[in-house]
Amino acid sequence: MMNAATPFVRADVTAVKFHKSFIFAGTGSYTNIFDKHSLQSLQIIHTLKGQKIYAFVPSKCEKKMLCFGGKQFTILKISGAIEDVCVRMFEPVVCDDWLHSAVWIDEDTIALLTAHNTVQFWNTNTQTLLSQHKSPDNSILYSGLLVLLEDDVLVLAGTVFTEVIARFGKESAALCNLKGHRGVIFSISCDLQKEIIVTTSDDRSVRIWASNSQDNPPNTRKYWKHANIICKHELYGHSARVMRSCIMNNLVVSIGEDATICLWNHQGTLLRKNVVHQNSCLWSLDADDESLVTGGGDCGVMVHPLTIATDYSTNNVLVTNAGVKKVVFTARRNIVMMTDDVLVYYDVKSKEKIEYALKHTSTYKLLSLSPCKQIIAVIDMDGNLDVLIENCKEDCLQNVIKTKLEFGKILSMHWGDNRHLILCSQDGVVNVIAKSNAVEKVCSFNLPVCKERWLTATAVDFKSNMVVLGDRCGNIHVYVKGEKDPLKTFRKVHGRYGPTSITIKENEVISTGRDGTIRYFAKEDIEVKYMSSKNLDFPWVEKFLDKDEKIVCGFQERDFIVYDVFNNCKMLEVPCGGGHRSWDVVRQIDKINGKYDEVIKLIYVKNPDVRLATFHLSKIVSRNVINGSHSKEINCLKCYMNRPKWFYVSGGEDTTLRISSLDSKNVFLDRVLYKHLSNIRTLKLLELNDEKALLISAGGRAQMCVNILRFINNDDDVKVIMEEVLDYQIKGTDKEKKANQNWRNCAIDFDPETRIMDVEVINRDDDEFVIFAGCSDAFLRIYSLKLGEKSALNPINEVKYHKTCILKTHCIKLDNKDILITCTTRGEVALWDVSDLGKENLQPFFKTTTNKSGINSLDTKVLINDQILIATGGDDNTIHLVLLKLQNDLASAELTSSWLLDSLHSSQITGLCFSDCYLVSASIDQRVSLLKWMTDAEGISCEFVAQTFCDVADVQGMDLAGSTR
Repeated sequence: MMNAATPFVRADVTAVKFHKSFIFAGTGSYTNIFDKHSLQSLQIIHTLKGQKIYAFVPSKCEKKMLCFGGKQFTILKISGAIEDVCVRMFEPVVCDDWLHSAVWIDEDTIALLTAHNTVQFWNTNTQTLLSQHKSPDNSILYSGLLVLLEDDVLVLAGTVFTEVIARFGKESAALCNLKGHRGVIFSISCDLQKEIIVTTSDDRSVRIWASNSQDNPPNTRKYWKHANIICKHELYGHSARVMRSCIMNNLVVSIGEDATICLWNHQGTLLRKNVVHQNSCLWSLDADDESLVTGGGDCGVMVHPLTIATDYSTNNVLVTNAGVKKVVFTARRNIVMMTDDVLVYYDVKSKEKIEYALKHTSTYKLLSLSPCKQIIAVIDMDGNLDVLIENCKEDCLQNVIKTKLEFGKILSMHWGDNRHLILCSQDGVVNVIAKSNAVEKVCSFNLPVCKERWLTATAVDFKSNMVVLGDRCGNIHVYVKGEKDPLKTFRKVHGRYGPTSITIKENEVISTGRDGTIRYFAKEDIEVKYMSSKNLDFPWVEKFLDKDEKIVCGFQERDFIVYDVFNNCKMLEVPCGGGHRSWDVVRQIDKINGKYDEVIKLIYVKNPDVRLATFHLSKIVSRNVINGSHSKEINCLKCYMNRPKWFYVSGGEDTTLRISSLDSKNVFLDRVLYKHLSNIRTLKLLELNDEKALLISAGGRAQMCVNILRFINNDDDVKVIMEEVLDYQIKGTDKEKKANQNWRNCAIDFDPETRIMDVEVINRDDDEFVIFAGCSDAFLRIYSLKLGEKSALNPINEVKYHKTCILKTHCIKLDNKDILITCTTRGEVALWDVSDLGKENLQPFFKTTTNKSGINSLDTKVLINDQILIATGGDDNTIHLVLLKLQNDLASAELTSSWLLDSLHSSQITGLCFSDCYLVSASIDQRVSLLKWMTDAEGISCEFVAQTFCDVADVQGMDLAGSTR
């Protein structure tokens, strides 16, 4: 098991492998080992040095695992013990070229294929090169495969010139060239028994090649010397580059940059497509007889059942041409169908039908099923109400109430809970009635005036005398029993179709809608406060299928969707015609072949039959081995301590703002807090008190979002909830820009290319803050933020001093005065006195040029009351330290000393942090360096201390946790 000292790395998963009862996953230079059945993490091994693991190759005796990546390889010895599954046998061996494929010749010898089409033979005991054999075709290989034969090694080399070259390992002459792809070859798979080769390419295609050589077994030289290889199938199912493929008994699986798994049969027919890993690129793939394992660009590992290709669902037509208007499932797992005149109770097992006549005066009828699915209410527009209860012992319905309500024309009817019906009549009058032996009116409310004045979702909580109603215009109203008018109204929180469901829990209210969102509200007694929203990947979010609100269902155009909210992925997707027809869904546990399995059943009306679709989740739902996180580059990250946990807030190119944490077992927990319109370039965290922190994020589309994080301590654990405060666009058409102006007088300054590159915030009062935003159009924009019941963000000033993009903004406090530092793409550093923002002509009091080009990283340290040490790093690969002495009450400054170093990193420097007398730097070259700085009479100087490699490719920034700044 892992302990507290176990390293934690999140990076693209570039290699996965099933082996015995284990799953091997390569994350950066680390090997993660999991139990295949429980998916529990067993061990993490630092395998390579500064290189990503590309593949795992087990030996013939299955007691050794060859790992390689980049120019390195090593071997893990598999012990099979629970605590230490593997031990690295020797330090990584560095080759003279990049490695593409490997194969075991015997237990002590391996063959490696390099990027220049050279086969190398190595002795693993002595780690010595035995021999190497070059091909005369010296083309750069994008992929390759070594296949062990009885008497040689077959080389299949995928070149940059769109073809595959086949040859023997110790011979230079080519056997044949496989031509047909119109792009570079990304992967090659081969199955000797089935005599097929599968290639994937940059041209988005998968090709299945068939080989044939008479009277020779396929694992011999003679077979391949005389083999006739032809392209049998050319397959197109991916919308982007196809990265990997795998051959199984009756399937070919391919994965690509479009986050799609395609399952084909050997005849080239596409059986199933499945989008996974949060739409990130899929990098690695392996399979056994039952499952498929994939590693993605979201840093996640997933296991998928292979039955998804053949046993996705069962579909039955229950009733044909019956004129059914409404269908619902009951508590006894039977079905109720409503036609114009009758209610039909359908026994699913016996397929028997019982009809109940509805003697209503209006042809327009509403049917509503209680949350317990046992009570059915039917009402027409004239108020004729029937309430029927499903018999607990027999499969039938019992009519318990038949009455006429004098509430006027009924427009909508919903169950608030298992006892209360909520009816909305004309003129927005809402009546709540209770079901007992007769109908009892409990209370009534007035719905505020809106364009379409009726209800789409309701919920009641009479323990706190609260009723929550959602109308057709997207508003949510909170009522208190005894009051006619709403206590509070949340206007247009959902789209123009209104909310589809409302759930009241102990401390929160949750709503869903056909605008693709889930809205979360905090509840305390009868006080309800809007907190946050979650955007899903489909527009019609209908309702939750579990009590924990983790699984939700809905529609995307013609497809029915079941979505895992916790893991941000689709559980199932099936074409049914769309949600505008009558339908119902139920999630239950069934006993199948002596085993219990979770089942989802969907019933719907189509053309005009009643159809039933059944989904066994164990056969179609993927499981997370490692939970995915950001699907694209992370641009910014901040660490925050709220004891006993560290939290990590991050934002990136996938437009999501996330908060992550590690528990005591090193399990990574990741949650999406917010989704921006475009990429997130920067964020700022400011502690308000022990329980709250202000979070400001900004980036593309000139968008700035203000949120408050609340930390709730429960039993040695910390739960985080977020309150959305403001969503502001500097340039755009958003309502915050328009304020209360009439649309005729509102001038729109729309420039979607403007980006906020960095933000800084200072606290002027308890609930008043000043935000500085450095923008790509060279403007420094200053805003006043007021928190409270009506939070507001108001512009104070716009300064165009710099001539190029402002990359960094940073504030320090010196002698009770606030100093702002700005850095630009020209390497300029400017200091501003921002203690008094009322100045008409705001100008910096000092300016200097440090780097030759853009400054990507900045940190400062105040030495004494009038001296500041500034560190900058940028695109010129150089670290600059400048020592400034402030003069004349911040009227000017003098540069007293400077120091630079351009040999520490080989690429752009993107992270700098001071910690006591040390300076830490990070770069895109994956190096993290430690320097020690000092000042004396001669000025500032620095000395090198240490350097290491990190597994984060293209480092965009850095933050120090738990340091003295």
